[in-house]
Amino acid sequence: MRSRLPAFESVQGGELALLTLTQLRRLDETLPHLLKSLYQAGVAVVAVSAASLDALSAEARDFADQMHLPLILLPLHAQLEEIEREVITFVVSFRGEIERKATEIASQLMQLSYQGAGIQGVSEYLATNRGKWVVIQDADQHVRFQAAPAGMAPLLLSSPLTDDQLRLQGLARVVEPIPGSRHEIAGYLSLVGSESDFDYLERIILSQATPIIAIEFAHERDRTEVESRYQYEAFTDVIQGHYQQPEEMMARARLLGYDLTTPQAVVLFEISPNEHDFSSNNAYAQWSRRIREELLREWSACWVQNDARRVIALIPLAPFDSQPETEREHETALYSRLERVVSRISSQKSNGSTRAIYSCGMGRISKNLQGIPLSFREAQQALEIGRRLFGEGNLHSFARLGIYRLLFHLNGHSELDDFYYETLGPLLNHDSTYVDTLEGFFRSNCNLSEMARTMHFHRNSLLYRLNRIESLLGRSLEDPELRLALQIALKIHHLKKH
Repeated sequence: MRSRLPAFESVQGGELALLTLTQLRRLDETLPHLLKSLYQAGVAVVAVSAASLDALSAEARDFADQMHLPLILLPLHAQLEEIEREVITFVVSFRGEIERKATEIASQLMQLSYQGAGIQGVSEYLATNRGKWVVIQDADQHVRFQAAPAGMAPLLLSSPLTDDQLRLQGLARVVEPIPGSRHEIAGYLSLVGSESDFDYLERIILSQATPIIAIEFAHERDRTEVESRYQYEAFTDVIQGHYQQPEEMMARARLLGYDLTTPQAVVLFEISPNEHDFSSNNAYAQWSRRIREELLREWSACWVQNDARRVIALIPLAPFDSQPETEREHETALYSRLERVVSRISSQKSNGSTRAIYSCGMGRISKNLQGIPLSFREAQQALEIGRRLFGEGNLHSFARLGIYRLLFHLNGHSELDDFYYETLGPLLNHDSTYVDTLEGFFRSNCNLSEMARTMHFHRNSLLYRLNRIESLLGRSLEDPELRLALQIALKIHHLKKH
């Protein structure tokens, strides 16, 4: 304390304040008032040179006790300048020793990083050295990794981890942000232990360890990007047939953990083209992740890849014989399981985000690797045709599209249009409701009584309308060739309406 105002030079917090009661009286200041001012300024300790404890006044002592502010009684003739020098010497030497220890530990951590120990090796060394749990969180504070000290079990940690949750377990932590690129925070590094078991060294160690963890984060991200790119390229080569030798392609897939020697079917989930802004936020990421999780839940060995606004999957199936009936059974079973997947995805909560409008296309089952590109094209066609005919939000199987697979790609050709108008033209030109009657006729398997029941018409009225249709067409509906032509023309009519 100085003998003139201001009594103390700049106070930034954490200081030890040294003063005498004689100086206070010269400045016309009281100890209780000074203690309050110093406490508000963040001073850590106050040491007063006085004749006795009573000289400090009861009010000053009570305030110090209430605020948990250490108040030290110094001898009356203590040399404050000497005490100051001793304290500064102690602090500097203490800090130097601490920083030396922290540098040694950081050097060892860096050596482990160079040796390829990774985040796990670096964290385990730090946990063992400090006798505390090491917790690494991502930028959203979700726990990514934990290392326990020797002989200790891992902690049961909630995610995201908070100080309040640790306090309930009688624990505390010191935490430092892990730097990322472009001045962003990549995550957080924490040391967790008993509340009374931390010292100054821990904070210095963390400040020197976080750049090393940041390097490991970058290495991990690079490895992940390389692996993802390799996976995507291999997957693309499989579904598009871009390879020379099937054996080499199957070996590549096997290295990635996928067995392509069994039958496979390609399934394609795609967001509606009308969802223009869906990929502008994290809604697409949530949607694609939900689909991936549900597919892996149903087929743990399936190969899933995300593309722009879509998810493509190779679904593995158990081997089966080449009989058409067996293949139809497997297709039906696959379709039913996919229906359950789509139903679960649709029923899940969207965490407040807008639910995606999407459709799913399913190709036929491929018996071998060479047939996968055809299954992929069929899944694309099933998606395109199904959307056109039946709208969004449905599961479309190529095997179930029937004659629409032919008609869809002939739509717009003059031969198809000529056939359509030659067959249905007389009805369309006279009364288009006759087309609805004809569709009901075939839907009821040409059974007049069933047709009357489902269409809620009197039987005689339907008989009259069918006779008029025969009259307009100039042929009998008993003619098998005419029935086939009319049913094909009605399919074209349905195609044209969409």
